[in-house]
Amino acid sequence: MKKGKGKAAKKAMKFADRKAKADKWMAEYDGTAYGGDIIKAYRKKFAVDRMKAVAELQMLGISLTKEQIEREQAAVRAYQDIQRAKKAKRKRIREQKRMQKDIPIFHEDQDNTFYYIAGYTSDGAPYGVTWKEMGMLPGTEEFDD
Repeated sequence: MKKGKGKAAKKAMKFADRKAKADKWMAEYDGTAYGGDIIKAYRKKFAVDRMKAVAELQMLGISLTKEQIEREQAAVRAYQDIQRAKKAKRKRIREQKRMQKDIPIFHEDQDNTFYYIAGYTSDGAPYGVTWKEMGMLPGTEEFDD
């Protein structure tokens, strides 16, 4: 077992090591911590997740109601849904940034037809060097093979 105090030491504990401390803690637990929620109190005391706390409390002989177990399962599902939504949002933002990079950026003297617009005729039609004459694709700095 890892020596030391704090969460890191508690997280390093296996259930076999934690069992003796948990038995002692349960004997002293008066039900006032965290509004009488023994599952939450156990989670905080021994730095374990929700479902591990439920399983370990049951192994220690604590009888939990079906509602308590379902509440913890619902909280785990809600947390997972939130994490999935955050991941999807990050992916969507990454995709949007990638798509913005792919949008060709034209300078004021360029368009889809002309690499360089030298000027405009009296009727307003542009003239100059085309992308094809340059051997390039519109909006890129890459040469067309």
